[in-house]
Amino acid sequence: MPQHADDLDLRILLLCLEQPRAGVREYARQLQVARGTVQARLEKLTRMGVFGGWQPVIEPARLGYDSKAFVRLSLAQGVLDEVTEGLRAIPEVTEADSTTGDSDILCTVVSRGPQYLEEIIQRILSIPGVRRTQTETVLRQRIPPRVHPLLRSLRGESG
Repeated sequence: MPQHADDLDLRILLLCLEQPRAGVREYARQLQVARGTVQARLEKLTRMGVFGGWQPVIEPARLGYDSKAFVRLSLAQGVLDEVTEGLRAIPEVTEADSTTGDSDILCTVVSRGPQYLEEIIQRILSIPGVRRTQTETVLRQRIPPRVHPLLRSLRGESG
């Protein structure tokens, strides 16, 4: 279990995921604890960096970006920060992570279709220091991003 996260913290986190708009008062009612307790725990979890943010989850596909791909980048030596800044300037690059192995960066890219994906890849290739790319188009997402199973596992729950 993470340092300083007990069962009540995990139960609060599960409620935040399952009922994000319910509010502190409702969480307290469901957990049968004082509102101040829930508020203090949320503040502690925020200080711990457990929450990555409080923004809504936006689905790019619902806005016309219905194609998704993973693009692996091989870079010249010593250009990681510069390439990262170049990627940051491309709105369709929704994530980028440094990796080990045959590539240096793995990007998640969304596009409005295959012809637009090609344009985005050409923009990526034009960033100084990018040597080559390898693209894998997503056919269908099988498991969306999730943390519920991790929290349930920490609580000792199965399934």
